[in-house]
Amino acid sequence: MTARSERCPRTGRLRLLVALLGMSLVSGCVAPTLAPAPPAPQLQLLGAAELAIPRGCEATPGAVYRTHFNVQPDGRVSDAASESGDGCVQQALRVWVTTFNYAPLHEASPVAFDWIIVTAARND
Repeated sequence: MTARSERCPRTGRLRLLVALLGMSLVSGCVAPTLAPAPPAPQLQLLGAAELAIPRGCEATPGAVYRTHFNVQPDGRVSDAASESGDGCVQQALRVWVTTFNYAPLHEASPVAFDWIIVTAARND
């Protein structure tokens, strides 16, 4: 009787451990899932002015200049803001994105626009 009563606590602990593991697996399967984000509206750029960087205004090579703005339902751009500061490049980019004209949308859409200077060199 002694040997059997010693096994019971071990068996009880093992059953408890198995039950807890099983419950954690099952709870993972029934955990609420997040609904996928709605697809972003299809933006169609219809036109834009030419980017004008003022003389003496130099973009930093390798720097990414991010500009946020909203495309309104009528296709116009509003609320242009630079994420990377308020230098002359950022100001030029804010002015430039406000010239963008998009096809009409059902609702306003936020946009993040990244710009980086690229220079080409020819090795002869």
